[in-house]
Parts: sequence; structure tokens; C-alpha cells
Amino acid sequence: MADQFTPTEHSQLWDRFRTGSPGAFSQLYRSFAADLYSYGYRLVRHKELVEDCLHELFLHIHENRSRLGYTDNIRYYLCRALRRRLAESVERLNRLESSPCLLDRPAFLTHSYESLLIDEQVVAHQQRVLETAMNRLPKRQKEILHLVYLQGLTYPQAAEVMNLSIKSVYNTVHVALKTLRGQVKPYSKHQAFFGF
Repeated sequence: MADQFTPTEHSQLWDRFRTGSPGAFSQLYRSFAADLYSYGYRLVRHKELVEDCLHELFLHIHENRSRLGYTDNIRYYLCRALRRRLAESVERLNRLESSPCLLDRPAFLTHSYESLLIDEQVVAHQQRVLETAMNRLPKRQKEILHLVYLQGLTYPQAAEVMNLSIKSVYNTVHVALKTLRGQVKPYSKHQAFFGF
């Protein structure tokens, strides 16, 4: 999802939150919780685990708000923290029993900006084709595309969230988009199929 705040608005909201504003905390939760849940669920297909980690994350930042560092991109900050928390939880569960796998066949929901201009049935068909193609991508490619195109992170931010080099992120996005183009091209009756 594209960001609704400018970097200045991000830093102002974050600073109000860090100084104890209850309204700022409520705004943080309302603005980011749904997207964070969606991101977490794409990583770990386990509803309760994602909900627990998300609630723990918001509780943690609330309790430690005065010690938190500066940020001018709250979405990036929270995505990175949630991913780390989920990875730790999955690792703990893996030691105890079989647990959900990171990015285990997530159902990416893609929305075309052109959907208002073309017939709903064609859009539904294109979405199914693209969703199927996305689910065939390797886990890393799916996660990077989600961070960059659905969460609106920059390439350097996605690289830091995933602990990769920026070059790896660029290369992975390039390969993923090339693969998607190849997979959706045979089904496309329109020149611009989801912008590919």
C-alpha cells in the first residue's frame, strides 16, 4: 500500500508518540496495524501467531516509547520490527514442533489501477493469472515484491528489512518481474497487463 504520510509527517507523528501522546499511539495503530498484519500473514500463514506478534510489537513500542530512536518512515520501522519478531517466534516454534513456514504459498491480492476502465470479468481473470504467477515465485522474490510494491518501501529499506545488499534487492526484483512478465504474457489480451 502506498504511504499516506510524508517523511515530515512520519517524524512528527513518531515524535508525538515518543513523548507520550495517546492520540498519536491510536493514530499509529489505526494507520499501520492492518497493513502490518497483511505483511505478517504473507510471511507466516498462521493467523494467531501473526496477531500475537503484532500485538506484542505495539505493546513493546508503547512501553518503550521514550527509548525508541528517530524515524521518518514508520512503516519501514514497524515492518522491520515485525519481521524480526515473527522470525524469532517461528524459530522458537521450529525447535518445539513443526510450525508455519515463512512465505508458505501466500495469496497475494493484486489490484489493478486500470480495473475501472475494463470489464470486471477480465480484471478478475487477470488477477487470478497474476496471483498464480506470484505464488510460483521463490519466497525471497515474493517478499521483496510485497515490501517494495505493496508496502511502499524503498529498495534500500527493503534490503535492510531482509538483511540483503541493495544490489541483491535490485537483482531479485528484476528477475521476479521478468519471470512474472513471461508467465502472464500468454494470458494477456491487453497490451498493458497489470503494468507489466
